[in-house]
Amino acid sequence: MINEQPPVIRMSEPGEITQVVPHLLGFQPEESLVILVLDQGRIQVTARVDIDVAQPPGEAEQLLDRIWARFPKADALVIAYTNQPKAGLDLIIRCETHLAPFAETAAMLINGDTWHTPDGQTGPVEHDGPIADQLEGLGLPVRASRAELDALFATATITPDLLAQVEPALATLPARADTLALVARAALLIDQNLPDPTQPDRTLPLAEALQLAVLSDHPAVRDLALLSMTNTNADQHLQLWRGVVNNSPRIVAETPLYLAGMAAWITGDGATAVVALEHSQACSAPGRQNSALLDALIDDVVPPSAWPELREHILGHADPHTRQAIQAREPAPQHRWETVDQPSVRRPPNPTVRGRKPPAPGIAI
Repeated sequence: MINEQPPVIRMSEPGEITQVVPHLLGFQPEESLVILVLDQGRIQVTARVDIDVAQPPGEAEQLLDRIWARFPKADALVIAYTNQPKAGLDLIIRCETHLAPFAETAAMLINGDTWHTPDGQTGPVEHDGPIADQLEGLGLPVRASRAELDALFATATITPDLLAQVEPALATLPARADTLALVARAALLIDQNLPDPTQPDRTLPLAEALQLAVLSDHPAVRDLALLSMTNTNADQHLQLWRGVVNNSPRIVAETPLYLAGMAAWITGDGATAVVALEHSQACSAPGRQNSALLDALIDDVVPPSAWPELREHILGHADPHTRQAIQAREPAPQHRWETVDQPSVRRPPNPTVRGRKPPAPGIAI
């Protein structure tokens, strides 16, 4: 079996760090407090929050406590991206002071296109250096701003043309009480529309996007869609549910946005997960929130590596129709030879001696 190791990007200079952070976030940060959580020299989590959110007394400290409750032995690199150097420096000092009993810290202030460290080093921010090129090649692009992420989750504008297609698309759906039929229809639509690299030109039909949006509001279907995601196919599910969002009016977009956010979280794209979560929460009706799981995962800084175990837990509590559909999709277990160390054995007794019968096949005792 080939054991694929995650790529390793080595950094040793502050200028190299400025190349990496935007790729980890997915966009160029502005007026942001960024925390790199380091465990044995490796980045485990990259966390970002708006500086104006972190500035009130106790806010930054509370955010740090959430992270270090999850990674109690980690160290930290605290970075403030701001055009107000004094405010950024004050925030960095607060973070370092709060973390001092728990973690080794380093800090950096980035003002415009220049970085500064507390020991007086300074230099230009590199946007297109060799490390940035490596990360781009690994599929970690950088958008110009967080607003570009927001635009990816725009819902469809209600127009006469859209309304004309809604009724025919929904008329063929099973009754809401028929859970078995709903799960079966949703499973078929997901399988048909999950992006396939061999068919890059295929687009999500509007009617099927509308059907998935409405179907996903059913708890059994929502769990089916969620449990269909794995660490290897989550990127495809992100594309699928983002397509559903883009083709659906806001009134039915809450759950597709949640599913897109879950897929983004599983891929490790925390920034996209947060944006999708915010859009889902904005669409939710009073007193209801389908995105509570994603909200908790992000709030508690749970890493995507926890998904397989969490998925098994959700599967164990899912509707029987959902569980049966998911188990039917799981690949059959591959049977392999089981090898053990050769035991020390005695030669079997001679079957001709004293008229004894041969022993049964196996190890002589």
